[in-house]
Amino acid sequence: MKAVILAAGQGVRLRPLTNDIPKCLAQVHGKPLLHYQLESLNRAGFRHCVIVVGYLGHMVQRRFGSRFANMRITYVTNDAFENTNNIYSLWLARRHLDDDILLLEADLLFEYGLLDDLIRGRYANAAVVDRFRPPMNGTVILAREGLSASMVLKSQQPADFDYRNALKTVNVYALSKETMKQQLLPTLDSYVAQGLTNEFYEAVLARLIAQGDMEMAVHLTGRRTWAEVDTLEDLHDAERIFPYPLPGGYAIPQPDRISAPAVGEANAAVPVRARRM
Repeated sequence: MKAVILAAGQGVRLRPLTNDIPKCLAQVHGKPLLHYQLESLNRAGFRHCVIVVGYLGHMVQRRFGSRFANMRITYVTNDAFENTNNIYSLWLARRHLDDDILLLEADLLFEYGLLDDLIRGRYANAAVVDRFRPPMNGTVILAREGLSASMVLKSQQPADFDYRNALKTVNVYALSKETMKQQLLPTLDSYVAQGLTNEFYEAVLARLIAQGDMEMAVHLTGRRTWAEVDTLEDLHDAERIFPYPLPGGYAIPQPDRISAPAVGEANAAVPVRARRM
């Protein structure tokens, strides 16, 4: 299984901090967001990680080099980061999408056990999700019996959208080799060929789910705490939620900020197919 991290964005909402560093190098307790992710991946047993860089990408490559602990790092560069979105970054990494893939975005901070939970599950394809609650925003999934019935991007959510049963995507996905080859890559090719390079890759996932071409399970975060860092306020919140690191460098959450799952709620999705590492 191979990890792919999308880290090409400019982090405009984190300015002025990101005037001089890429978003993924923003620090929580003195350590970059991307460093925490690489630690989590290495701890979970990954041995190859592909990082798509763009804005100030040379700083990422200089910081982490070609290896991180037991993990080899390969870089892909999105030189068109100013005029494209993450769908194009993912498409640029297409020649590396030849295995079961763990896809994540570089602006996330999460308990390292989150990846362990996901990998121990047995899914062909799975989206990590949390119960939607304000002030969350972004792509949501409406699920039925542990499977995604529909994925709704933020731009498709009207003012009267019903969030009562919505699950917020955490932007961590497990995708099988077969799905990559047969569904995702051909659809990515189609979008890029049409010039739709300023879309989110979730638009492709949403289309495949809507057409019935891909079955995607939902994996609830349950007790695992996570944070998405888009703004300076988000960065400060992350330091409050994760007030100190573990000895090995992994962030741990403040106990009273952990939300327990509802009674009877499973912290897993419907098993579909055994994954291989």
